[in-house]
Amino acid sequence: GNATLVRDEQTATVDFDGSGTGEQLVLNKLQAKMPTGTLDATGTVGWEPLLRWDLVAKLAGFDPGYFLADWKGNVSGDLASKGQARETGGFDATLDVPKLGGTLRGRKLDGRGKFALRGNDGEGELALALGNSRVDAKGKIGDTLDIDANLRPLHLDDLLPDASGNVAGTLKLTGKRDAPNVDADLSGTRLKWNDYTAETLTVRGQLPWRGSNGALAIRGSAVTAGMVLDSVRLDARGAVENLQFDGDASNTMGSVSLAGTALKRGANWQGSLDALQLTPSKGSSWKLQQSARYTQNGAVFTLSPACLAASGGGALCAEANWPREGLQLRADALPLTLLQPWLPPANGRPLTLRGEVKLDAFIKPAGKAWLGEVHLSSLDGGLKMGNNARGEIVRYDNFTLDAEFNPQTIRGRLGTGFKGDGYVDATIATGWDEFAPLKGDIYFNNSRLFWLELFSPDLVRPTGDLSGHVGLAGTRGTPALSGEARLKEFKGELPSLGITLVDGIASLDALADGSARIDGTLKSVSSTGGTANSGALSVDGTLDWKVEGSPLQFNIRGQDFLISDTTELQAVASPNLQVGFANNTIQVRGEVVVPSASIDVEKLDDGVSVSEDVVVLDPVDPERTPSSRLDLDMAITLGDAVKLKGYGLDGALAGTMKVRSREGREMVATGRLDVDGRYTAYGQKLLITRGELVWSNNAVSDPRINIRAEREVVSAGVTAGIDVTGRASSPKATIWSNPAMDESAALAYLVLGRSLNTASTDETQKINAASTALGAGAGLLASQLGAKIGLDDAGVLESRTLGGSVFGVGKYLSPKLYVSYGVSMVGSGSAITLKYLLRKGFDVEIESSTIETRGSVNWRKEK
Repeated sequence: GNATLVRDEQTATVDFDGSGTGEQLVLNKLQAKMPTGTLDATGTVGWEPLLRWDLVAKLAGFDPGYFLADWKGNVSGDLASKGQARETGGFDATLDVPKLGGTLRGRKLDGRGKFALRGNDGEGELALALGNSRVDAKGKIGDTLDIDANLRPLHLDDLLPDASGNVAGTLKLTGKRDAPNVDADLSGTRLKWNDYTAETLTVRGQLPWRGSNGALAIRGSAVTAGMVLDSVRLDARGAVENLQFDGDASNTMGSVSLAGTALKRGANWQGSLDALQLTPSKGSSWKLQQSARYTQNGAVFTLSPACLAASGGGALCAEANWPREGLQLRADALPLTLLQPWLPPANGRPLTLRGEVKLDAFIKPAGKAWLGEVHLSSLDGGLKMGNNARGEIVRYDNFTLDAEFNPQTIRGRLGTGFKGDGYVDATIATGWDEFAPLKGDIYFNNSRLFWLELFSPDLVRPTGDLSGHVGLAGTRGTPALSGEARLKEFKGELPSLGITLVDGIASLDALADGSARIDGTLKSVSSTGGTANSGALSVDGTLDWKVEGSPLQFNIRGQDFLISDTTELQAVASPNLQVGFANNTIQVRGEVVVPSASIDVEKLDDGVSVSEDVVVLDPVDPERTPSSRLDLDMAITLGDAVKLKGYGLDGALAGTMKVRSREGREMVATGRLDVDGRYTAYGQKLLITRGELVWSNNAVSDPRINIRAEREVVSAGVTAGIDVTGRASSPKATIWSNPAMDESAALAYLVLGRSLNTASTDETQKINAASTALGAGAGLLASQLGAKIGLDDAGVLESRTLGGSVFGVGKYLSPKLYVSYGVSMVGSGSAITLKYLLRKGFDVEIESSTIETRGSVNWRKEK
């Protein structure tokens, strides 16, 4: 017979020729041909009365990849095997491989081996070289072992397709097959197999199964075995069945060290845990107070009382008799400060916990389910945020949490008081699966709402009264809500915006379909003595757990709502927004109309007077701040009463821009804002006759600018001006006049208000230098400071280091950092100035020129 094997685009054929009887087969020919070579085999195979064989094979360029996909190669050599089955079971057989050569898996192959099997006992020897691997092994396998292997070294990827790294050294196994003695001197580097990795791993020493005097040391670094460990150490002494051990491991989360004993008696084990220390990377360490005994007797496990004491106070104790009595846990006077290092800061302010808890719990198996109780209590405690002078934002007393569970039900109750400012009383009952009935009630009242500061860095002194009852029904998988919640007389300060939120009311009412409706209104008033405002904000929406991925949807609507009343920003807004929470992302849609506002851009970073209990922190590093999960598609419309002043501008903004923001993408905008008013440049007040900021689905911080500011000199019949065009990141300034004239002449009308011919010698020199600076200096300026330099400042300025006038151009790189560059108007030289604004009118200024460098600290007070 014959057969064809196909692999990729290559083909192999198998020819078979044999004859026989009902008892045996004589194999005259078995030949496999492939593009790389052949395999030829002959011999006999019998099956009556017992299986027997006598075969020889010759490999000449044989490719085993046709039969084993990961083992492609070109192998040459001779094989011979002879054997037969025993009547009592097992085989008597030999395999002789005097020589193997060629390539396997793209690696050079050289090997030989001899193996013999006598019943269940076998022996053999192997010498294999594959790629860079060298393995020599010999030994016997039976009821007893005597195996000796030498790796010089073994590169795992030579033998295992999904492995890497190398192992070198020796390994000896002796003694009973089910109780071997180990003698190892192995070291591995950069090991990887499936999900297991190790940068280094060594096993050195001898450890008998029985007896004593053994010592085995295991060391590892950068080990991944279910979890990542930076280092691992384990020392074992004695014997496997009479073991003393100690070890430690560490990673970025902390470290653990332990020591103990293990003793085998018959089929069971017993021992002691003599030392255990857990040292988290932050927070208190935990140490075993005294040795604990453990036993294993069949399926029964016991643990004598074992207590871990925390360095910060308190102890957690465990005791077990599994499964009869289960596992018991208890703790007395365990301080809540143990959790403090793991609490994330709230808006950059650290959280401080106060209080002690008592824990009493047990759990044990009950059939295929569980039976147990948990009792947690705390007499008194609180939570403080930052250095808040008003003390704790949460205060509680008589806190209890009780839970009971059995194979059918789970029951729980939570209760706490708030030091006379309210209470929470909650009960719940359900089962284990998602179809189990759910029943519960939550009653609550709280008249001290300082805890709301956890959710807003700007909210200060929130007050009001929150109360209600929420009923739980339906099933665990599909809960249904009933009841209601009310918030009334809400008030809270927003010092950074100069406003106080007042007359806040909100309600949550359960509906018949199991969802809940949310309604609320809120007003704001000035907290800085500004004009009273009658605007209000309303919120309405639904909370429905049955809506997969988007349980919360609400609308925010308002008319002339005061959003800021500070010296730098006074504004009212009329929002019409739809907000939802879907797939862990906040979605915002709609429009915000700003009918009126007054913006002083020079004061935007000066700050406002804040409450004495507001903690001012350094700004968060924006590069370390994670992008918010916000999906924003909102239009912003500026009305006719939006005024803007600062840095020479006294004008107005109007128009509409639509902003779009998605997680992981830059915020973009589409739309147009118009600017008008007067602009002071070159020491003169110019009329803005054209002002446009245009976005075409590009970065919101980089609109296209088209601004014209001009000055009319009536007596001369001349109009001169400046055009600013291009992207905000790289604007271009051009001087022009009507009627047309050269740049110096136009600049004279713009700066002096008269012809260059009527200017004094000094004025003419300054104008010509300014024109030269505008043309030549601009290229140098752009090359040095790049696209961040615009025209926040431009004109004839004074330089202390050059001792005269310069024509300078400057830009605020941030509201506090100002950079300018100037070219001398008389003689040669240039200067660059850096100014950083401090608080309370102070600034630091450094000026460096081609002549000298000066520094100063300045103070300015406006009257």
